Amino acid sequence: MRRVVVTGIGMVNALGLNKNVSFEKIVNGECGIKRIESFNVTDFPVQIAGEIIDFNPESVLDAREVKKAHRFIQLGLLASREALQDSVKQSKQSFVNGNFEILPDISDRFGISSASGIGGLENIQNNSITWHTKGARRISPFFIPSALVNMLGGFVSIAHRIKGPNVSSVTACAAGTHAIIEAAKTIMLDCADRMLVIGAESTICEIGVGGFAAMKALSVRNDSPQKASRPFDKKRDGFVMGEGAGALILEEYESAKSRGAYIYGELCGFGESGDANHITTPAPEGEGAFRAMKQALNMAKIRPDYINAHGTSTYYNDFFETQALKRVFNNDVPPISSTKGQIGHCLGAAGAIEAVISLMAMENNIMPPTINQEEKDELCDLDYIPNTSRKANITSVMSNSFGFGGTNGVVIFKKC
Repeated sequence: MRRVVVTGIGMVNALGLNKNVSFEKIVNGECGIKRIESFNVTDFPVQIAGEIIDFNPESVLDAREVKKAHRFIQLGLLASREALQDSVKQSKQSFVNGNFEILPDISDRFGISSASGIGGLENIQNNSITWHTKGARRISPFFIPSALVNMLGGFVSIAHRIKGPNVSSVTACAAGTHAIIEAAKTIMLDCADRMLVIGAESTICEIGVGGFAAMKALSVRNDSPQKASRPFDKKRDGFVMGEGAGALILEEYESAKSRGAYIYGELCGFGESGDANHITTPAPEGEGAFRAMKQALNMAKIRPDYINAHGTSTYYNDFFETQALKRVFNNDVPPISSTKGQIGHCLGAAGAIEAVISLMAMENNIMPPTINQEEKDELCDLDYIPNTSRKANITSVMSNSFGFGGTNGVVIFKKC
């Protein structure tokens, strides 16, 4: 089986518009969660989110094209551009007028695996209002193509002339991780030599916040937004919505080696499973999560030094993930943290963003903290790296993602 390595990464979230700024703030324990500014939240039970406030869509698209792409696509374009630029060294590719260009002889061996949990939700909301108040003839002609999840990969492939396989994962909060796994399989089966993975999400709008609030899934700590997301803490009361994008260049090992590419790590294990239990609540004792982790560990044949947990700050997720971790590691669990306390839960983008964070943790030998760990929960009694990042020798990392509908994905990377 062909080996798969990571040769470029990019990230945007509530703490920064690039990977370096974001990661530095994450390891410093900063929090990007605040009162929502993009719409009037006065009448909403939840008024906080990990919102990106300093992003200019015209940094990735011509002004005339902005209305054709929903914000999740725009954020995905930004993270993808960073990952592509990061992978350029000593390769048959370059940037021309801001776009990544690949020589024709390799363009059809370079593909895209994109992901989003919901896609252009705000455009669905706004065009529904338009139809109801102004009639069908006023619906935007850009509505459908701007809202479809696969248009994330479509826009990126057009911008950078990437002509290989172009597929999408739409598996709720596990989508970003599943996109990584799908890309790895494509390379392993010799259907491509390189794959750009993009996970992007932007659902901080009236119907998005209102819908998750109606489920009682969100924290209601409106008066203390930076303390609201508190994974594994005894007083956790729900997750906080976030937005952002993560991107990774996955490449066949010999291809990366021959062009002298910098290698962040090798994707040495992955696992997938279904709970077959409940539409929103994880399987009891984390049974589905356990099976996904077990598959990944059996494939990787190593014990990770650090785990980036799904860690949503909801009661059942954190409890059942803890149980699954104890079972799969026979109560000898490596240090864990959840970075959702700092950037919120980015839904379908979370797996891609957290994979980038995990790779940067391994590269810099530092474990990010789980902030807001103030009161221990006797049911969540592992080493969650509370509040302060930790220096350590990290040679391998694991990242967990679990989604509504009981869909689970796990990836393991090691130094190469």
